[in-house]
Amino acid sequence: MTRSTISLPRFGNTFVPEIDTTVCPVRYSVVAPMHNEDGNVVALHDDIKRVMEELSEPYEIIFVNDASTDGTLGEMHALQSRDACFHYVHLAANVGENWALLAGISKARGEIIITIDGDYQNDPAYIPVLLGELAKGYSVVSGRRRNRAAALWSRRLPSLIANGLIRIVSRVDVHDCGCGLKVYRREAVAGKFVPKGFMNRFSPVALGIKARQFKEVEIIDRQRIAGSSHYGIARIFVVIKDLWVLPFAVRGADRWLAIFRILLLAAAIAVIATLYWVRIALALVYAAATVLTWSNVVNLRRFIEAQARPLFQIADYR
Repeated sequence: MTRSTISLPRFGNTFVPEIDTTVCPVRYSVVAPMHNEDGNVVALHDDIKRVMEELSEPYEIIFVNDASTDGTLGEMHALQSRDACFHYVHLAANVGENWALLAGISKARGEIIITIDGDYQNDPAYIPVLLGELAKGYSVVSGRRRNRAAALWSRRLPSLIANGLIRIVSRVDVHDCGCGLKVYRREAVAGKFVPKGFMNRFSPVALGIKARQFKEVEIIDRQRIAGSSHYGIARIFVVIKDLWVLPFAVRGADRWLAIFRILLLAAAIAVIATLYWVRIALALVYAAATVLTWSNVVNLRRFIEAQARPLFQIADYR
């Protein structure tokens, strides 16, 4: 075991100073994003640690504090002082689950990265099962929640509709993109930054994972022991809006942005021309095409900007 100084990069306008840390081989990195989850921090850590110790391989646990306003950060600091395998990332501003998760992954050193929701509902006991499937050659293995501990109309029904649409568009047989419990080979996720919402709504599809690289494993959802959900039925409309861009974003956002800019200009000209010739019905069709094309231009730019300038700002990493 050696001691080394790691220089942490700039994110936005925040610079994390150099820190002295113990560098050793890490097989597994477990990452959990959290916002106002002080009632779940210790319980989730203890459950994860029990499972990881049984694997008998080097690991680290990384919790991400997404600018919580309760005692979440204090709980993480206390854990870090007594567990050498535990680290936390403290974000300067609240950025949401998508960017909080990617901030934690950016600090992960493991060959295999395990993600888990910070709300305690994903059971770490399933981690060895997912790892067993990953060993068969998949790039990503995800939990698929059965008997979800969530309300039908506000969470389960929107999830069923959203995942059905994602399967149709992506042709990846995914039934539960929103399940936070996933295991990734490092190369599948490290260094990949996607816009707000795409990681937690569309992963692994948003990362460009193909059908043959992906596997789901059924898991049982747990009840929360503290806190409340941040999601509702409005998620369906957000999914529909963003879903159109996925096939193009994963096949080269730069190339497709140039194509859609040309299509946007052509569609706008078509609207003007059909209005001039008083073809109102046809003008409405072209107008709808213009709106869809404009939406893809905006979202493709978001993909390009997200990769170039990740939006999270790390205030502290220990």
